[in-house]
Amino acid sequence: MPCGCVIGPDAMKDYCDTIIADGKFAFPCPNCGIVWRLQWVRHVLSAIQTEDEMEAFSFKLNDNFIARELTIQPCPHCKNFLERHPTAPFLNQNWVQCPKCTAEQGRQVEFCWVCLQPWKKGNKLTCGNANCTGKDPRLKHLQTCPTKQIGKVKEVPTVRCCVKCGTLILHKDKCKHMACKCGYAFCFICLKPKTKSSFHNLEFVTGWQCGKAYDLCEVAPRQQVIFEKEPP
Repeated sequence: MPCGCVIGPDAMKDYCDTIIADGKFAFPCPNCGIVWRLQWVRHVLSAIQTEDEMEAFSFKLNDNFIARELTIQPCPHCKNFLERHPTAPFLNQNWVQCPKCTAEQGRQVEFCWVCLQPWKKGNKLTCGNANCTGKDPRLKHLQTCPTKQIGKVKEVPTVRCCVKCGTLILHKDKCKHMACKCGYAFCFICLKPKTKSSFHNLEFVTGWQCGKAYDLCEVAPRQQVIFEKEPP
C-alpha cells in the first residue's frame, strides 16, 4: 500500500468485511493507522472479487456512510464530529455542546446543530441566530428519501426517525420490525411501537401491535418532525 505496509487481497477482504460489519466507512491501515484512500482498497480487492461483489461492497459502504452522516455534525471550532447521546434530555433538539472545546477553553462551547453558529440566547424553538431556519437537517432525509417494498407492502419510505432519540434509521433489508440503538422498537411500516410482551389466555403475545414480521399493515405517512410524539 502507498503507506508502505503490505497486505494481500485475502487479508484485505477480511479487513474490509470487519470494517463494514462495524458500520464504518473509512479504512485506516491496521499497522500504521494511515487512512487508505478508497481507490487503493478497491484496487487490492479487485484482484479476487467479481464486478458484482465489488458493486455490493460499494453499496454496503454507501449505506454505512449515509447512516452515519444522518446522525453526526462537525464542531464549527475544532471540526471534530459529534454524535448526540441517544438518551440525553434536550432542552432544544438543535443544541449541542462540544466536550473537547469545552475542556480546552474552560467554558461551555455550544453551537446550533442546524446552522453551526454559536448558540445565543435560544429557547426550545430557536438557537437565537436570526438567520437560522431552525429546521432540523434530518427532516430533508425523511421527506425526500426514496420508497421501497418491505415484504408485500409497497411505497414504504426508506428512512424513518426514532421518536425516542431522534436517530434516523435506514432500512436495508429483511422485515418491518426495527430496533433503534437506544432500545426503542417499532414497526418501520406503520410506526406503531412495540409494547411489552406478555401471556394472554396461556398464549405468548410478542408486543408487536401490527402482527408478525412480514404481516401486512398500513404505511404511515412520512414523518414531518423529529420527536413527534412521546414514546411509551
